[in-house]
Amino acid sequence: MLLGFFMLELSPFLYIFIGIAVIFGGILRGICGFGFSLTLVVALTFFLPPLLTTSLIFIWEILASILHLPFVRKHVDWKAIKWLCLGCLIGTPFGVYSLLLIPPAPMTMIINLTVIVLSLIMLRGYTLKRSLNACEIVGTGAISGIINGASANGGPPVILLFFSSPAGAGVGRASLIAYFLFTDSFASSILILKGAMNMQIFATALCYIPCLALGIWIGSKFYHRIDEQKFKRFVIILLIIISSFGCIKALLA
Repeated sequence: MLLGFFMLELSPFLYIFIGIAVIFGGILRGICGFGFSLTLVVALTFFLPPLLTTSLIFIWEILASILHLPFVRKHVDWKAIKWLCLGCLIGTPFGVYSLLLIPPAPMTMIINLTVIVLSLIMLRGYTLKRSLNACEIVGTGAISGIINGASANGGPPVILLFFSSPAGAGVGRASLIAYFLFTDSFASSILILKGAMNMQIFATALCYIPCLALGIWIGSKFYHRIDEQKFKRFVIILLIIISSFGCIKALLA
């Protein structure tokens, strides 16, 4: 009852619609370790302002990682995560600064086209022959940070890193969940400092925890029934779809 007192004033239809969207996004998150944001951005921006949508999604992403990470933590490549987070911290300010120099639409287009090309190469069977060293992983994290600072879509370089790695899809999926917990918490702290997240947004996001947990549970069940090679192919195709949406968004901008 107390939580309901602080929630956003939305129509009953919209509350139900958001719940269904969160379940579907959670299923995708449970299967792949990513994809939740794309589902919710596409669904919610039809009805809610972009900043409100982004704030809700960041809270749900953090909650999703907290719910999911205990079940996959033993598969996480924590050494790689450490270097990726360091690179992300280094790269993010440069990405934010680039917004002052380069219009966001052309930059988004270049980033997403690059991801599509790399994804198509992976789809043809290319994989890394060895695990990357610390400097190379920091570099990947820095690229992710630059892209995240410039376009709020820093996931693709890290997704490509883990799913082209010889470590295996299970390690990649678990490591992405851990990495996104860091990046989403980092981004959310900036929004909080800027006053973009208030009690109403937090209360509204928290009321969807059952929907989020249900979606992740269903997605995890699907994941355990998928062959690893088919799973990798599914992830790459999903990445191409996400990047294609990014290109369309840039063209419309």
